[in-house]
Amino acid sequence: MPRTKIKLITLDLDDTLWPNTKVIVAAENAMWKFILSKFPDLKKSFSDALISDIRTALVKKDPSLKFDLTRFRKAIIKKLLLDHGEEESSATYYSNAAFNEFFKVRNKVQLYRDAKIMLERLSRKVNIVSLSNGNADLSLIGINNFFVDQVSSKDVQSNKPSAGHFNRALEIGKCQPKEALHIGDCPINDIGGARNCNFNTLWFNCDKRKWDEIVPCELQAKTWKEVYLAINKNFILEKVDV
Repeated sequence: MPRTKIKLITLDLDDTLWPNTKVIVAAENAMWKFILSKFPDLKKSFSDALISDIRTALVKKDPSLKFDLTRFRKAIIKKLLLDHGEEESSATYYSNAAFNEFFKVRNKVQLYRDAKIMLERLSRKVNIVSLSNGNADLSLIGINNFFVDQVSSKDVQSNKPSAGHFNRALEIGKCQPKEALHIGDCPINDIGGARNCNFNTLWFNCDKRKWDEIVPCELQAKTWKEVYLAINKNFILEKVDV
């Protein structure tokens, strides 16, 4: 089969460029350790159930928080401190300080093997845009120079698999869906969302999971070297001015 011409690669971040679960756990531990060190009396009532109740109440009051994880985390901490009897100014200050502790750890990621090298090679040949439901900072991670732009849930007020991320990327890349390739780890948020927008797709499956969706994903890779080889085998890359 002839190779498809691609003018844009869109790329998920968490669990596609780096393993994310341990990073988030460590970041949350750092955040709560900071808060509990400043407010030791909170230890008596602090629990996952309490945080879950606060989270649910905040989203019910302001659904847009679901699309801005930075503001959401700060709001959770602030509400916790206000309920604890802290004044508004103190609750605001410590919610910001605690989030800073979270964010420092959240961006200390370890890229998958060969990911940075392959990103650098691809960025010379085609425009790359990151599409994330999260709030990783590519500048802090040190790979922002490989991307022409970044699209977050905050930017489009929706989460993948909704079309917002993908449609915005097409505007940035000045191309049609058939000229775009999305790479991601999640069968639903990434592959399903991209397919619904008529993108080409490549499933990053480093855990060698079985595909359990109705329509199989023909293109997949378990390493970043395989990602690069699959792209070169199936697509012709073209870099356009944006």
